[in-house]
Amino acid sequence: METVSKQQLRTRETQARLLDAAEEVFVRDGFESAQLDAIAAAAGRSKGAVYTHFKSKEDLFLALFEDRTRLIIDGLTDSLRKCTSRQQSLLTFREFYVGLVKDKAWPILTLEFKLFALRHPESKERLRKAFEMSKTTNGGGIHAQMFGKLSRTENENNDLSLMTLGPIVSGLILESYFEPEVLSEKALRRILGRIFDSFFHPADKAAPRQ
Repeated sequence: METVSKQQLRTRETQARLLDAAEEVFVRDGFESAQLDAIAAAAGRSKGAVYTHFKSKEDLFLALFEDRTRLIIDGLTDSLRKCTSRQQSLLTFREFYVGLVKDKAWPILTLEFKLFALRHPESKERLRKAFEMSKTTNGGGIHAQMFGKLSRTENENNDLSLMTLGPIVSGLILESYFEPEVLSEKALRRILGRIFDSFFHPADKAAPRQ
């Protein structure tokens, strides 16, 4: 069992507070306009504390993306590990996918990250590796957990479908800011459920209606 000192606990707490504050400020102001002073203030820490844990605003920005991606993927992976069949795995992933509509901050952050990668090619590789976490996990990969052993063509088709799902949900959530009455959370869940079913048919006629 890992022994954690009080100093390590304080360090982790400060890093967590800074990441939470960074998420708030980056969503509100965008990467280019976000100020480290504002992030430090939101975290209840000094600007010096930011530099103690992160080299720059870019480093904090990328650390936030990596942290939030890891949390999302770890949560999904833990749920999939409890599944005992392909059908159950697909239904679990379907529930996870339509549930993404609850987090309206993540699509904004994702858009900011992609714009950042285009404008800062020197950081593009680090960003790409963070995206790779969505396909490679400690449990052997989300793909393998959901689909098992398939043919090369089936694997390629499923990979394309998985890559397509993310931009679809992000785009719809962003659009819901402009059409909130039409694209309500209930409507988004229904739309995303239908899109998922068109790709994977998770349980044939047994898929739950959203």
